[in-house]
Amino acid sequence: MEEKRKGRLNIVDIVVIVIILAAAVFFGWKLTHRGSDAPAVRKGTIRFVVEVDGLRKDLYDATAALVPCQMAASGSLVDGYILETWGNPCTVTHIKAKSPVNASLEQELLPEDGVDYVNAYYLCECAVDLNDKLNLTGNQEIRLGRSYYLKSVDIELSGTIISMEKLEG
Repeated sequence: MEEKRKGRLNIVDIVVIVIILAAAVFFGWKLTHRGSDAPAVRKGTIRFVVEVDGLRKDLYDATAALVPCQMAASGSLVDGYILETWGNPCTVTHIKAKSPVNASLEQELLPEDGVDYVNAYYLCECAVDLNDKLNLTGNQEIRLGRSYYLKSVDIELSGTIISMEKLEG
């Protein structure tokens, strides 16, 4: 029997080494060049108004004292601001609220006697990438008619986006 010499490469070993090196070069190139085909970021601003219906006047006054302020989402500040607010007195006949027993159920409550209510409006402005398919501020989309959680470090309200304007630059 012939003994195989140690330390010598045969043709199969060379082919395997070449394939491994080619794969390493290919994946290294992919990692260093990923995202180069993506369009450049086109900075822009979206200015929008969030309407909060039937807000207690005392709560509205407390939030108005904190405006202007920077917006927040998912536990961190975002590149957006609540610029100003205004309110119009309104009459509230019933209030929809989440059930304290089951948060997925809503219940209707009667308004408190002697309490004034307002429809509150909050003017907001956020920096966005206009090339993106979604107008995102934090993890929320900015879209007309969409429910929006208006958040800052000190404020959290739920409303509806009633107007929106995209600004270049």
